[in-house]
Amino acid sequence: MTPRLLDFICEPITKSSLQLVDAVTDPDGNILSGELVATSGKRYPIINGIPRFVDFVPNKTVESFGDEWNHFNFTDFKINWITHTVANTFGTTDAFKGKVIVDAGGGSGSQTKWFAEYGAEHVILMDLSHSVDDVVKRNLSGIKNVDVIQCSIDAPPLRDQCIDGIVYCHNVIQHTPSVEKTAHALYALTAPGGEFVFNCYPLNDQGWVRWTRFHLVYQPLRAVLSRMPFAVIMAYSYLMGALRLVPGLGWLLEKSGFCVRGDVPQIQSEPFLVRIKRQFKSTSLNTYDCFGSHMYQHLKSDDEIRNLAKALQPDSSKALNMEKYFLRPTPIGCALRIFR
Repeated sequence: MTPRLLDFICEPITKSSLQLVDAVTDPDGNILSGELVATSGKRYPIINGIPRFVDFVPNKTVESFGDEWNHFNFTDFKINWITHTVANTFGTTDAFKGKVIVDAGGGSGSQTKWFAEYGAEHVILMDLSHSVDDVVKRNLSGIKNVDVIQCSIDAPPLRDQCIDGIVYCHNVIQHTPSVEKTAHALYALTAPGGEFVFNCYPLNDQGWVRWTRFHLVYQPLRAVLSRMPFAVIMAYSYLMGALRLVPGLGWLLEKSGFCVRGDVPQIQSEPFLVRIKRQFKSTSLNTYDCFGSHMYQHLKSDDEIRNLAKALQPDSSKALNMEKYFLRPTPIGCALRIFR
C-alpha cells in the first residue's frame, strides 16, 4: 500500500475518515501491515500491503472469479484489450496518460498493469476475490504507482468525488448483487471532470432464435454448470475450446449458445498454431466466464441501461458512446463514458 492511498481511502459504509495505526513500512515508505481505524472504532487490517474491507461481505459470491483469474490470468489477451476495449471505448491509450484510475473489479490485475504501462499517474485496483493474493501480486510485481484494495466494489472504501480521472468497471458490474447500486456507488467517486466507464452484459433474447438460445440453452446450462465444482466447469470450458476449433461444428456450438469465443484479433505474421492456441484460450476463458459458478450474472435490457445512464448523468452531452453502445451488434468491448 502506497502512502498516497491514504489521500483517497475511507470507511466503506459511512465514508468516515480512517487513521493508520501500527504501520510497518518498507524502505520506500510503502505500508506492509497495520490497521485502518474508523471514527466508530471499526478496524480494517492491512495484510501483505493490501487493506482489507471484507468482513461484512460474503467472499463466496466471487470465489469463482478468484479461481478463474488465478488459473487463466489475462495477460495473454492484451491484443484483445487494445483492439476491442481501448479502441471502441476510448479511441487510444492516450486517454490514460497522467490520470488517476480506479480499476473496479480488477480481477487478474492485467488491466491495472496496462493502465500503468500506458502512462496512468496512479492506479487503484479494487477486487473482492482471493486473486489479490495470487495472480494480482504476480502481475503487478515491480510496478510502483499502483495500489490494491480487497473490497466489494458496490461499497468502495474511497471518498466521494476523489477521482478526477477514470473509474473503470468493464465486464464486471453484472456480477455484483445490484447493477444499479454498484453503478451509483462507483459514479459517486468521480470528481468534476472525471468519468465513470462501465458496461453490462446485455439481455439478448429478442426474436425466436435468440429467445430459444437464451431460455432453452444458456439459462438451463448455466443453472447446472454454475453449481458444479471448479474442475468440472473447467473441463467443460476446455472441451468447448477444443470443439470450437472444428470447422462447422464450432460455429454451430457458439451460435446455439453452448460456448463463447468472440472475436480473436489477427496478429500480422503470427504462426498458424499460435493463433489456434489463442482461439482455444479465448473460447475456454469466455465460456468459463459465461457459465462459471459466480453467484450473480445480471443481464440488462437496452432500456434499463439507458435509464441507469440518465439517472447517473441527466446531461446527455456528458454521456459518451451512447449511440455506439446500443448498436447491434455492439462494437466489442465498447463501454459507456459518464462524465461528472
